[in-house]
Amino acid sequence: MFKQILLGGTALMGVAAMTMPAHAGSVGSKDAMSVTLGGELRFNFGFVDQDVSAGRGRGYGFSVDESEIKIGAKNTADNGITYGVGIELNAAASDGSAADEAYAFLDSDWGRLEMGDNDDASDRMALHAYNVLVGRAGADGDPADYIQFGGSTISGPGFDSTSDDTKVTYFSPRFGGFQVGASLTPDSGVTSGTGGLLDTDNDGDFENVVGLGANWEGKFDEFGIAVGVVGEFGDSETASGADTEGEIESIGVGANVTFAGFGFGAFYADLAEKGLSQANRTAGRDAGSYYDLGVSYSTGPWGVSLGYFSSTVSNATGRADSDVEIISLDAAYDVAPGWELTGSLHFAEADNINGSAVAVNNDATALIINNTFKF
Repeated sequence: MFKQILLGGTALMGVAAMTMPAHAGSVGSKDAMSVTLGGELRFNFGFVDQDVSAGRGRGYGFSVDESEIKIGAKNTADNGITYGVGIELNAAASDGSAADEAYAFLDSDWGRLEMGDNDDASDRMALHAYNVLVGRAGADGDPADYIQFGGSTISGPGFDSTSDDTKVTYFSPRFGGFQVGASLTPDSGVTSGTGGLLDTDNDGDFENVVGLGANWEGKFDEFGIAVGVVGEFGDSETASGADTEGEIESIGVGANVTFAGFGFGAFYADLAEKGLSQANRTAGRDAGSYYDLGVSYSTGPWGVSLGYFSSTVSNATGRADSDVEIISLDAAYDVAPGWELTGSLHFAEADNINGSAVAVNNDATALIINNTFKF
């Protein structure tokens, strides 16, 4: 499992076809491409006890956390280039869009080119601590679904600003353990269709966003090591079209280490002044920073991990910072092929969740039981 964890932050950017689980079924598509079909459904039961419960229901709940059908298709041309598509269709009853990701790719000795709706290079090359965690991976999992973190905090790891917005991404081959990647997203508010051709530059989105990443991975006896740096840069659009909002100038560094069933990870990100108005920047606010740490152990079908997440957002002068700390205990068990049972216990402290002069604080404990089914 931990070999997969170490490669998870890097193989995703390489020349592997990334759309399907290894056990997905395969069918033919006449003489065009071979097609794989798979999917995933996650069902959560959660319980939370917290000081500030407004907006977080009755203290417990059921949820279909994710439900997707994944379709992949690929073939290899006579010149050796592998080409294909990856599509993830949303399948939950509450999903408001038909697809999550939809892109085409070209793989060759020169690297991998992706075109369409997919996460950018900075997001996929970031070596977060949660890469080594088991189950729902600590703060990257679902605590924010149950715990009230307000609107002024950073409640979990997340680096990029463009998610699955339409973009072009390139990943180089890996030479001597090194790999680089880059993405260009014209507009952070556009996915698929022709909307990007008509979208204005004064609607509050980010534009001309460049995501960059570079990492190195190696193995020494039983030690696996991966280190990397990511960055994201772009302009902020305002209602007037003036470039007065805080630009994207985010930087992140991280590392993952594995040894004999153990995993260790650390990541730090600084989001600078992304998206903040000139008035907020003058008043002393910033977009915040965070770091996460993780350690795990896995043997056979079992895995356990401990994660720590901490973030800080500076508010206007005279107001306390908005801080979050989350300690997460995760356990995972492979019940049967395609069925994983996980449990997560989160202890959270969130200070000044409203970012005001009269601070509102929230302490919380959340227990989340998850069944993940993959086909």
